[in-house]
Amino acid sequence: DTNGEIEEYDIFIKPAQPISDEIKNITGITNEMLNEKGVELIPALQALFKVMGVRTDGYDEDIKIIGHNIIGFDNLFLYRYANEMGYQMPKIDHYFDTAGEFRAMLLGEKKYIDETDHDFHKRILNIFSKGVRYNLTAACKNYEIEMPDAAHRANHDCRYTMRVFEKQKGITLVKGDPFHKEEAGQSGFNF
Repeated sequence: DTNGEIEEYDIFIKPAQPISDEIKNITGITNEMLNEKGVELIPALQALFKVMGVRTDGYDEDIKIIGHNIIGFDNLFLYRYANEMGYQMPKIDHYFDTAGEFRAMLLGEKKYIDETDHDFHKRILNIFSKGVRYNLTAACKNYEIEMPDAAHRANHDCRYTMRVFEKQKGITLVKGDPFHKEEAGQSGFNF
């Protein structure tokens, strides 16, 4: 909010099948954790859409949804489930993709005069360029954002994405480092 207060929603989603060893290694999440703390997909999505300001009768017009590769990855899932569940996702001008912005910088690409952030980021993310690493870890390294916690956990990825956005826009949304406190689960969403 405008006072720099952070509200987090802590959740694990129970998958339909056990997670693979590869996913366990990447995220540090185990099947035991999901069985103990996980919730079913539909209630989790309902909670997510509420946090996002998305409703069945529309969406919060003041919302800005920020994600790292949200246009190229996350929205594929979000739009599908929103449509299936009768929710209305925000129009494209409500999104900012930090991966698209970072990749544009790496490639030396500029936004066209009448291009929206969404269209610019989508165009940049669709450019084929071998060897250009624009993942969240690479963005944090470029912007000198410390990553003491593992990437590929929703709470950490959300926090790092916010810091990347702050660097890209030259603003501070949250002063200090309120993120490194004892946590019980994921504290965010990252599909």
